[in-house]
Amino acid sequence: MKKLIIILAALTLALLFCFSAAASSLQVSVVPSDALWVLHLDIEKYASSELYKLLADKEGAAGINQKAGELFGKFKIEPFTDLKGITIYGRGKGEEDAVVAVSGNFDKPHLLGLIKAEATTKELPYGKYTLYNWDKSDFGVFATDSLILLAEQEGSIKLALDALDGKIGNISSSPLMAQIKKESAEAMVVGAASDISSLAGEDEKSALLGKIRAASCSIAEKGDAFNLKIDIGADSAQTAKEMEQAIRGLIAIGNLQLAETTEVKTFLQNINLALDGEKVRIALSYPIAKLAEMLKGLGSLPHASIGKVLPHSLN
Repeated sequence: MKKLIIILAALTLALLFCFSAAASSLQVSVVPSDALWVLHLDIEKYASSELYKLLADKEGAAGINQKAGELFGKFKIEPFTDLKGITIYGRGKGEEDAVVAVSGNFDKPHLLGLIKAEATTKELPYGKYTLYNWDKSDFGVFATDSLILLAEQEGSIKLALDALDGKIGNISSSPLMAQIKKESAEAMVVGAASDISSLAGEDEKSALLGKIRAASCSIAEKGDAFNLKIDIGADSAQTAKEMEQAIRGLIAIGNLQLAETTEVKTFLQNINLALDGEKVRIALSYPIAKLAEMLKGLGSLPHASIGKVLPHSLN
């Protein structure tokens, strides 16, 4: 699902560093119960955060701001009030299996007009829904007037719609959701994976990656601190110890390579690692003001050429 992931990354960067938006919770109703991983961005929480306020007029964000503004303008979307949240999940190891759910207030006739203007667009009826297919492997549907689903597999979108209609179970009572519920209710970003080892192909598995059983993460603000939390569950206490040592090694390498970048080095030195039986816990609490200054000092933020991965009529 490479193109959709590029779109998601571009939108997320734009939202995190340039725009504000309305509220949204994780789209539990469209995520099938057998999903292996899920990631959600709560835009309202970020937009009301201190980090957002400090970065909103970041000089290096100008490029993203302009690019995102052009895209949203063509979609007739006002990001300050229309977009509500982004949820992305997958049921298997392939990128093409992922589904992106974007909630918000949309000009449905306008968006459908853009899609239908594509010469390659096909309409695929599915119960009360109409799926749209363009560029062979891109599929989209209005699940509701305020919820758009995007995927590279027709079957993946149909399963999401089946979950929404109650034809199959969703993740509300699954172990994956139980992991997510353990994260802070104030998190701007939350994610979880129930079996990371199964997400990588045999050729992609490292000795340690193949032994990871579960993971979860969250990003939140508390007071004047930016908090990052990552928990990794291994198949044994020994594996957890090896993972903890490997992570410490990566941090040490980062410190060496960034020896002249004081702010980033200080940031890395504030990462705390702890072993808890078969789990590795990674935690970071860092002053928001210092984090904002560090990001501002990194120069222009990278951003994708959004137009290249969308249907021609959407550019």
